[in-house]
Amino acid sequence: MPHQGQSGIYFISGGCRLLGTLFLARGDEPKPTAILLHGIPGIEKNYDLAHGLRANGWNSLIFHYRGCWGSQGQYSFETIPEDVIAALDFLCVGTFPQIDTSELYLVGHSLGGWAAVIVAARDARVRGIATIAPIADPRELHFTELMALQSYTPWLSGLSPSEFVTQWHELGKADLPIEEVCQISPRPVLIVHGRNDELVPVAQSENLFDHSLEPRELFLHDEANHSFVWHRQWLVAYILDWLRKVSTK
Repeated sequence: MPHQGQSGIYFISGGCRLLGTLFLARGDEPKPTAILLHGIPGIEKNYDLAHGLRANGWNSLIFHYRGCWGSQGQYSFETIPEDVIAALDFLCVGTFPQIDTSELYLVGHSLGGWAAVIVAARDARVRGIATIAPIADPRELHFTELMALQSYTPWLSGLSPSEFVTQWHELGKADLPIEEVCQISPRPVLIVHGRNDELVPVAQSENLFDHSLEPRELFLHDEANHSFVWHRQWLVAYILDWLRKVSTK
């Protein structure tokens, strides 16, 4: 019986059950697959991108890091790369023959862009990354406890506003995409940012691009905001076109 195009999934990371949805394109032959990584706290989950990829012959996975959107555990910036690697492990075990494990890509928005760079620099299974308004240097972004309380921690388990601020400060001392992005080459990197981004300055993407190596691409949209809310159709088409170009099959 043909598969139905999507499946609720879970996998284990750090002893926690992480929840997600696997979107499968038509047919049972192996296809390239993108893991879509949301930001903090993940209000924009990029389901439209998942549907667009599926309609054009790509699989995708949207999952939730520990401590958010129903996944078990306590939310921590530090463990997000571990969760992404666990997602790669899940796709590679052979449960779904429709997944070409030699063609796995990461597409990360905001902090998901941070995670995409960090993981791709460490894990050769990632064939390329696309980042949307990525956080390239957390040291340049500053949050107060009030900002955390109003916009982030209500959706995150086990993370108080004060702990949010503390963890963010520590993040700037550890893994920095601007220092690790060069390790992704010769695999391709796409960076997309909106000039009207109200949360992450365009300079973050420009800095990331300056530290990356070929093949790389930077596009700055003149009107888009942080989540490309009014330009989603354009964003989906642009990322899909890039993935088609860089895919080896």
